[in-house]
Amino acid sequence: MNLTNAFNDGNGNGKPPSGFGGFDDAKPAPEYKPLPPGIYMTRVQRGEVCSTKAGADAYRMKFEVTEGPQAGQTVIRTWTFSEKAIAYTRRDLEPFGLITTAKLLSPFPEPGREYVVRLAVALQRGDDGIERNDIKKIELVRVVDSPAAAFMLPGQGEGGPK
Repeated sequence: MNLTNAFNDGNGNGKPPSGFGGFDDAKPAPEYKPLPPGIYMTRVQRGEVCSTKAGADAYRMKFEVTEGPQAGQTVIRTWTFSEKAIAYTRRDLEPFGLITTAKLLSPFPEPGREYVVRLAVALQRGDDGIERNDIKKIELVRVVDSPAAAFMLPGQGEGGPK
Protein backbone atom coordinates (compact mmCIF):
# COMPACT_ATOMS: atom_id res chain seq x y z
CA MET A 1 0.00 0.00 0.00
CA ASN A 2 1.39 3.42 -0.96
CA LEU A 3 0.45 6.18 1.50
CA THR A 4 2.52 8.98 -0.04
CA ASN A 5 -0.65 10.64 -1.39
CA ALA A 6 -2.95 9.82 1.54
CA PHE A 7 -2.91 13.47 2.58
CA ASN A 8 -3.22 15.88 -0.30
CA ASP A 9 -0.61 18.42 0.80
CA GLY A 10 1.20 18.60 -2.50
CA ASN A 11 4.61 17.64 -1.10
CA GLY A 12 4.07 14.05 0.05
CA ASN A 13 5.41 14.52 3.60
CA GLY A 14 2.29 15.65 5.50
CA LYS A 15 3.65 19.15 6.13
CA PRO A 16 2.36 22.37 4.61
CA PRO A 17 4.48 23.64 1.72
CA SER A 18 7.30 25.98 2.67
CA GLY A 19 9.80 28.16 0.85
CA PHE A 20 8.68 30.28 -2.07
CA GLY A 21 6.36 27.49 -3.21
CA GLY A 22 4.17 27.89 -0.13
CA PHE A 23 4.25 31.67 0.19
CA ASP A 24 1.34 32.53 -2.15
CA ASP A 25 -1.13 30.32 -0.28
CA ALA A 26 0.19 30.98 3.24
CA LYS A 27 -2.13 32.67 5.72
CA PRO A 28 -0.58 35.52 7.75
CA ALA A 29 0.09 34.80 11.42
CA PRO A 30 -2.11 36.70 13.88
CA GLU A 31 -0.80 39.98 15.29
CA TYR A 32 1.21 39.58 18.49
CA LYS A 33 -0.79 40.36 21.61
CA PRO A 34 0.74 40.15 25.07
CA LEU A 35 -0.97 38.03 27.69
CA PRO A 36 -3.57 39.87 29.75
CA PRO A 37 -2.41 40.59 33.31
CA GLY A 38 -3.01 37.64 35.63
CA ILE A 39 -1.76 34.45 37.23
CA TYR A 40 -0.86 31.65 34.82
CA MET A 41 0.12 28.00 35.15
CA THR A 42 2.97 27.38 32.73
CA ARG A 43 5.75 24.99 31.86
CA VAL A 44 9.30 25.94 30.95
CA GLN A 45 9.83 25.38 27.24
CA ARG A 46 13.52 26.28 27.36
CA GLY A 47 16.19 28.31 29.09
CA GLU A 48 19.24 29.62 27.28
CA VAL A 49 22.16 31.98 27.50
CA CYS A 50 21.70 35.03 25.29
CA SER A 51 22.80 38.65 24.94
CA THR A 52 20.95 41.89 25.52
CA LYS A 53 20.59 44.44 22.71
CA ALA A 54 23.58 46.22 24.24
CA GLY A 55 25.63 42.99 24.05
CA ALA A 56 25.66 42.15 27.77
CA ASP A 57 25.37 38.54 29.02
CA ALA A 58 21.83 37.44 29.83
CA TYR A 59 19.72 34.34 30.42
CA ARG A 60 16.30 33.90 28.81
CA MET A 61 13.55 31.50 29.83
CA LYS A 62 10.47 30.83 27.70
CA PHE A 63 7.26 29.72 29.45
CA GLU A 64 4.18 28.19 27.79
CA VAL A 65 0.75 28.71 29.37
CA THR A 66 -0.77 25.27 30.03
CA GLU A 67 -4.26 26.07 31.33
CA GLY A 68 -7.18 28.37 30.59
CA PRO A 69 -8.10 30.46 27.56
CA GLN A 70 -4.49 31.57 26.99
CA ALA A 71 -3.18 27.96 26.83
CA GLY A 72 -0.47 27.58 24.21
CA GLN A 73 0.66 31.20 24.36
CA THR A 74 4.19 31.95 25.50
CA VAL A 75 5.88 34.59 27.59
CA ILE A 76 9.59 35.23 27.98
CA ARG A 77 11.64 36.49 30.93
CA THR A 78 15.24 37.66 30.53
CA TRP A 79 17.71 38.06 33.39
CA THR A 80 20.92 40.05 33.24
CA PHE A 81 24.17 39.79 35.17
CA SER A 82 24.96 43.45 35.85
CA GLU A 83 26.26 44.47 39.26
CA LYS A 84 22.78 45.64 40.32
CA ALA A 85 20.86 42.71 38.82
CA ILE A 86 23.03 39.68 39.56
CA ALA A 87 21.65 38.99 43.06
CA TYR A 88 18.07 39.05 41.71
CA THR A 89 19.09 36.83 38.80
CA ARG A 90 20.64 34.34 41.22
CA ARG A 91 17.52 34.41 43.42
CA ASP A 92 15.15 33.77 40.50
CA LEU A 93 17.19 31.03 38.79
CA GLU A 94 18.23 29.09 41.91
CA PRO A 95 14.91 27.20 42.31
CA PHE A 96 15.51 25.74 38.83
CA GLY A 97 18.91 24.41 39.92
CA LEU A 98 20.68 27.00 37.78
CA ILE A 99 23.35 27.82 40.36
CA THR A 100 26.59 27.67 38.37
CA THR A 101 27.79 29.01 35.05
CA ALA A 102 28.14 25.41 33.85
CA LYS A 103 24.43 24.82 34.58
CA LEU A 104 23.49 28.03 32.73
CA LEU A 105 25.43 26.85 29.69
CA SER A 106 23.83 23.37 29.71
CA PRO A 107 20.55 22.51 27.95
CA PHE A 108 17.53 23.44 30.06
CA PRO A 109 15.26 21.81 30.94
CA GLU A 110 17.09 18.53 31.02
CA PRO A 111 15.66 15.81 28.73
CA GLY A 112 12.71 14.05 30.36
CA ARG A 113 12.15 16.77 32.94
CA GLU A 114 9.30 19.30 33.02
CA TYR A 115 9.19 22.38 35.24
CA VAL A 116 5.68 23.52 36.16
CA VAL A 117 5.65 27.19 37.15
CA ARG A 118 3.04 29.70 38.36
CA LEU A 119 3.65 33.18 36.94
CA ALA A 120 2.24 36.55 37.95
CA VAL A 121 2.19 38.52 34.71
CA ALA A 122 1.64 42.26 34.33
CA LEU A 123 1.50 44.57 31.32
CA GLN A 124 4.14 47.21 30.82
CA ARG A 125 4.07 49.97 28.20
CA GLY A 126 7.49 50.85 26.82
CA ASP A 127 8.71 54.30 25.81
CA ASP A 128 7.77 53.29 22.26
CA GLY A 129 4.12 52.86 23.32
CA ILE A 130 4.14 49.08 22.79
CA GLU A 131 2.68 46.89 25.52
CA ARG A 132 4.81 43.97 26.69
CA ASN A 133 4.46 41.33 29.36
CA ASP A 134 6.41 41.74 32.57
CA ILE A 135 6.73 38.68 34.81
CA LYS A 136 6.47 39.96 38.37
CA LYS A 137 6.64 36.68 40.29
CA ILE A 138 7.86 33.16 39.49
CA GLU A 139 6.87 30.22 41.67
CA LEU A 140 8.20 26.74 40.88
CA VAL A 141 5.24 24.46 41.59
CA ARG A 142 6.78 21.08 40.80
CA VAL A 143 9.31 19.23 38.70
CA VAL A 144 8.01 16.23 36.79
CA ASP A 145 10.45 13.51 35.75
CA SER A 146 9.27 11.38 32.85
CA PRO A 147 9.67 7.63 33.34
CA ALA A 148 11.27 7.64 29.88
CA ALA A 149 14.01 9.97 31.13
CA ALA A 150 16.29 7.06 31.96
CA PHE A 151 16.21 6.01 28.31
CA MET A 152 16.90 9.52 27.01
CA LEU A 153 19.75 10.53 29.28
CA PRO A 154 23.29 9.56 28.33
CA GLY A 155 24.68 6.89 30.57
CA GLN A 156 26.85 3.83 30.54
CA GLY A 157 26.88 1.83 27.33
CA GLU A 158 25.28 -1.55 27.08
CA GLY A 159 27.08 -4.20 29.06
CA GLY A 160 28.27 -1.79 31.77
CA PRO A 161 31.61 -0.05 32.16
CA LYS A 162 34.65 -1.23 30.24
